[in-house]
Amino acid sequence: MRKLGLLLLPFIILSSAYGQSTEFSVHFNSGLFSFGGESATGSSIIIASDVSSEGNYTNNPYGTKKKLSYGLTAQFQRITNYKLIFGLQSGYELLRTQVRIDDVAGDFPTPPSSASGQTTFKNGFIILYPNVGRRFIFNDLNIDLTVGPELGFNVVSREKGEATTNNNIVIKTDRERSHANTDFRLRSSLTVYYKNWGISTGYSYGLRNYSGDLIGGNRERFSRFIRFGVTYRLK
Repeated sequence: MRKLGLLLLPFIILSSAYGQSTEFSVHFNSGLFSFGGESATGSSIIIASDVSSEGNYTNNPYGTKKKLSYGLTAQFQRITNYKLIFGLQSGYELLRTQVRIDDVAGDFPTPPSSASGQTTFKNGFIILYPNVGRRFIFNDLNIDLTVGPELGFNVVSREKGEATTNNNIVIKTDRERSHANTDFRLRSSLTVYYKNWGISTGYSYGLRNYSGDLIGGNRERFSRFIRFGVTYRLK
């Protein structure tokens, strides 16, 4: 919490010193989420467990295939006389990615030679996005361009998948994964307002390696999120 306070301190000081107007807005976000890095993958296998206390699982659910995601956030902004922006956005996002399943592994009476299916990997985050930027005004349009660090506090990670083997055996997985703790990203955002309504887009580039605690090999998995959404500005 102390580090978080130090991170936000410059935004608080600057917005208090130079802020001339205050705006609140609500953002209904969607977007395409995926993982990047050498250990992210487009395909994987499901491991069928033969232990009753241990369920089936996907060997590598960190997919490069983009999946529609969504979230709801609230934003506070101070706008100076020079149209500088000092803002803070916070809320919840459910980010999803997918891998293709092309095989299964386990103890089978007749071992299958192939499988077909998919696994969806869901991660829920409480996000905090302190940002700075500039407002441009063109007739009735307000155009806000902002950048800043984004913190994602992971509260849930779950995989759900299903695959059918070539000999018609259906293998399913539905289980919690270990939480990713805090994801640190660099984010840019563009929002265009007409009166109270606006549309937004942006991109988050993850810097935290989700496989950083694994030993052996060059394991790299980083979050990537292309955002778009609708916002309503309260005055």
